[in-house]
Amino acid sequence: MIGIIGAMEEEVTILKNKLTQLSEISVAHVKFYTGILKDREVVITQSGIGKVNAAISTTLLINKFKPDVIINTGSAGALDESLNVGDVLISDDVKYHDADATAFGYEYGQIPQMPVAFQSSKPLIEKVSQVVQQQQLTAKVGLIVSGDSFIGSVEQRQKIKKAFPNSMAVEMEATAIAQTCYQFNVPFVVVRAVSDLANGEAEMSFEAFLEKAAVSSSQTVEALVSQL
Repeated sequence: MIGIIGAMEEEVTILKNKLTQLSEISVAHVKFYTGILKDREVVITQSGIGKVNAAISTTLLINKFKPDVIINTGSAGALDESLNVGDVLISDDVKYHDADATAFGYEYGQIPQMPVAFQSSKPLIEKVSQVVQQQQLTAKVGLIVSGDSFIGSVEQRQKIKKAFPNSMAVEMEATAIAQTCYQFNVPFVVVRAVSDLANGEAEMSFEAFLEKAAVSSSQTVEALVSQL
């Protein structure tokens, strides 16, 4: 079983509509869609936006469906200036950009008693990288950071880049999903696409290009599923 998590309806609808033998169940107000995609058993959920919603949905998915791997799909804001709308983002590490326990000796972004970063599955990273090469998509592997704010100003962007100079993208769920997978020992990878450039025009760009990002990320996830 392969678990796929997206925060918004637009981020999961494309994949959900491709399921055969579709079945829907709800647990604690979270909807799960099971079926067959590329001859593989999958379960797709729309977690809702933000870290708590993501952690709850991931926990329910793991407990109910026992997935072998989890893929987080959807959109993200680019922090790397070489990225453009529609480019595919593949996580190697994920971190929180809004966690601060430095007073107790932890690194900025680190939750106490948790790793500095949550590492994606290397085999999954390799498979996604092969998939985007085959599809001739523009993609980048790197650090994705998460927090409970939409990054829509130059000031917010600069603050994150100062704290995490090598961060390539920012969004609102991936690290919570990764932390939950870490706790349950489930391999994960984040496969998203750029919807905006996390700057003063991010809100308009996000609304205009969310569909393009959803198509890019869903296309990549579908191809990845066929390789698992």
